[in-house]
Amino acid sequence: MFAKGRQTIQSYFFSGLLLFLLCISISILGETKTEETQSPEKYKSPMATKGIEPEYARHMFVEPELAAKVNKQTSFWVNDVLRIGFYLRPRQESRYNLDFNRSNAAYVDRTMQTSSLFLLFEPNEYVTGKITIQDARVWGGDSPANVGDIRAVFFNNTPSISSSTQTNSAALNTTGIREAFVMVKKLPLQMKMQVGRQIWAYGDQRMLGGANWTINGLSFDGIRLMYDESNLRLHIFAARPYWTQSGVNGVVSANDPKVNSNAKGSDTTIFGTYNTIKLFDAVALDLYSINVVRKWIPNTFNTATGLPNPSPHDPLALNRAKQNQELYTVGFRLTNRTNGNFLPKDKAWDWTWESAWQGGYTGRRVQERFLGSYLTGSFQNVLTEREKYSGQMHVFQTGYTFFEKLRLGAQWIYASGDKNRTDGSSSSFQTLANPRFSTIPYFNNFAGISENIDTKNIISRSISVSYQTESYGTFQISYFQNDKAEKQDAWYAINGAGNSTANIGLMNSSPVSPDKGSTENFADNPYAQPYRLGKRLYTEVDLTWMGLINDNVSIWIGVGYLRAGDAIANYRNSPIVFNPITGNFDWNADAFLGRNTLARNGSMAYFQVNAAF
Repeated sequence: MFAKGRQTIQSYFFSGLLLFLLCISISILGETKTEETQSPEKYKSPMATKGIEPEYARHMFVEPELAAKVNKQTSFWVNDVLRIGFYLRPRQESRYNLDFNRSNAAYVDRTMQTSSLFLLFEPNEYVTGKITIQDARVWGGDSPANVGDIRAVFFNNTPSISSSTQTNSAALNTTGIREAFVMVKKLPLQMKMQVGRQIWAYGDQRMLGGANWTINGLSFDGIRLMYDESNLRLHIFAARPYWTQSGVNGVVSANDPKVNSNAKGSDTTIFGTYNTIKLFDAVALDLYSINVVRKWIPNTFNTATGLPNPSPHDPLALNRAKQNQELYTVGFRLTNRTNGNFLPKDKAWDWTWESAWQGGYTGRRVQERFLGSYLTGSFQNVLTEREKYSGQMHVFQTGYTFFEKLRLGAQWIYASGDKNRTDGSSSSFQTLANPRFSTIPYFNNFAGISENIDTKNIISRSISVSYQTESYGTFQISYFQNDKAEKQDAWYAINGAGNSTANIGLMNSSPVSPDKGSTENFADNPYAQPYRLGKRLYTEVDLTWMGLINDNVSIWIGVGYLRAGDAIANYRNSPIVFNPITGNFDWNADAFLGRNTLARNGSMAYFQVNAAF
């Protein structure tokens, strides 16, 4: 009986188990069928509703109010994954006597225009791509229709070629690719990777920035690995401005040392890391290391002496491995502007402190000890040493905003200079990528709208007052006092090169003429200079206005007045000059005839329209 009952229970158990499994199977099949009949949910880019992230809007240089409106516009999104945008910026500029020369005011009157069309594509949460097509040109209309067809009045003065010595000449009147990159997201450890042509902007862009104030801006062809969290950002990057190679693949460059032994800047690489740590949402600390390495630079240490180049007395001069240029820059930036590089809404006092130091080798060799005469060239037992970088830069900036409208600001910049270029140490601070204006309203970082000086051998002190009205835009007035850090060093132009002259200075290690108002002689003897060296370069007063016309257009107007100081006056009006050919001091005919002497006043003005969609 018990055996029969046990069989009955087992029968019921297995029958129930089979029924249970059947029900589950039917349920699963039903769900599977339902999933198959339903279409997958369409992906929608978060930027379609939240707005374009700052990392994808680096090609534009507009005020924060206009950027906020343009980045959040939804009418230019296609299927919530493709954003189409357009940016237009014509600017009229007038520059007058920025070299303070009585005989040549170098008046510039030009209208430049930057136009760009971009496509931002985010098909899923794992990848984002962007391409920006940019046209940069100086206004002048189309060229004549055919060769020799010079139409009367308008086209008879149309330029046909650009000079290789003209600043940015290669980038003017061209259409090209400003950005073309892919951002791969959600990699292991929540890393991101950006590959392609991209715009880098870190901190206040004193080291690396997009230089969007210029007509063409800057781009970097390279790769970045990024880890971004709310309180920690770790970035590693590397880029190359041009790859020089000669091979069967047809990639040949005139700058390739295999083709041209006098090539400079061959195979340049910029690499480094930029990291940000946010402490208690009150302070942001940036720690960075940015390095520029070139494989080889020709040895030019002995140009002033007349010795052969390379010198037969220097067996290392022929060794390219011994002539590398290596510029290493390390530094930090500490600020309380923690809200995307802006001051949080509930704070009124902003401050920033940035310092950087440089090391490495210039790629040149200089005389460590020599015997003989400069004029006869009879040198013996010439010993040389590698010239080292030893520059540094320090910036302090602060301001207080009253009633969220009126800001009073002050800034102090020190960028080291070099007393003597032949002592084996290049102490002039080297700007890396030469950026211009930075974040608004702190965009007076680079000593004035005139762009008349580089962050190199400079002590710049400035104060500024800005006021943001409800309906009439933002007004700002700034005052700058720009002095030399070292009297013996040059006054450097915005492109980083020393302002040069054909008749001033002592015997110099550079193949070009000595730099304006500097000695930099072998002995570093200031008493050998016939005119008194000065330290004050010039003062500058700027008045700017920014007005938002509507959600897509703004207008900027700026005027600046410059007045030269004693460093330029003493140089221009010196009655005696040194002749490096004869090795003697000569009378300065220009000074007696009133040519190329000092004209203290200079000016700059611009009118700019910004249109972004």
